[in-house]
Amino acid sequence: MNQQLIGVAVPSETAQGALAMIERERPRNETECAIVAKMACLHSATMAVLGRLGGGHGGDRHVLAAATAASRLSRTFAILVETLRRLRSGGSQVIRIERVDVREGGQAVIGNIPRTGAREDE
Repeated sequence: MNQQLIGVAVPSETAQGALAMIERERPRNETECAIVAKMACLHSATMAVLGRLGGGHGGDRHVLAAATAASRLSRTFAILVETLRRLRSGGSQVIRIERVDVREGGQAVIGNIPRTGAREDE
């Protein structure tokens, strides 16, 4: 990631942290790099807003606005983390739900049971 790009998007005092986050995540392609760069910028912005919130700057309206902004930034960060995880996992998870009816005296096993030694004509 170009350090000039990070310098534009992130204040200089947090640029090293942003670069460390990008290095830690090790993006594999341009899409992952964009997601990780946005994650770093969002983290920086969230921390800046939380810093102002902790200082109690302004009245109740300003505190409420800062808390709302911090919440939205945090949710967006979480969405990007999940997006990166899904992109890296390479697909969607499939969950199959089946109805099993076990009558009196019967037995059932629930789970994936490999068919070893099964005949072809079964």
